[in-house]
Amino acid sequence: MIYEDIDKCIQLFNDCKEKSVMFSEAILIPPLSEKISSNEAELLNANSNILFKSQKFEDIRILNPKLDRKIRQKDMSKWLMPFGFIAGISFSNMTNLSTFSFLGLNNIGESLIGGLLGMGSGYLGSVVSSASIKINRNKELRSIINFNKEGKWLVLLENQIGAELPWALIKQSEAKDIFFLEG
Repeated sequence: MIYEDIDKCIQLFNDCKEKSVMFSEAILIPPLSEKISSNEAELLNANSNILFKSQKFEDIRILNPKLDRKIRQKDMSKWLMPFGFIAGISFSNMTNLSTFSFLGLNNIGESLIGGLLGMGSGYLGSVVSSASIKINRNKELRSIINFNKEGKWLVLLENQIGAELPWALIKQSEAKDIFFLEG
């Protein structure tokens, strides 16, 4: 949701707290720091971590495709690298190739070098596969980024599984715009 000022954001969070509406995640994204007045900064610091989390736009995975790709690559490398190591050792043992015999390595050394090469290929596979996933959110994100640059406050709410968002409270809060993001 997009808001003109922080007061409406805090009022929404207070209303939700009074009505015992719980969210999986409630994040308030302030505009660029040069667009925040000292009063707004005080309000943000006073209410942060009590009603909501305050994060920068760049630190939110759903709004930052580069961060999303980086996290996805790390997660994929955690299982692709060990798999590549085991596959490299297995391939070295199955083929009995002596590719690195000029180094004077025995079978165990050859297997370990094969495992390390397999682990490297697992890392490269995680980089390539994480970059190949394109989430087509550019149109939605572009307008949200522009609102943030204009000095608007963004509220990101994630409802709990099986729970409905409090639409009556959201409508009362007079949000400038509402966006739905999947994923």
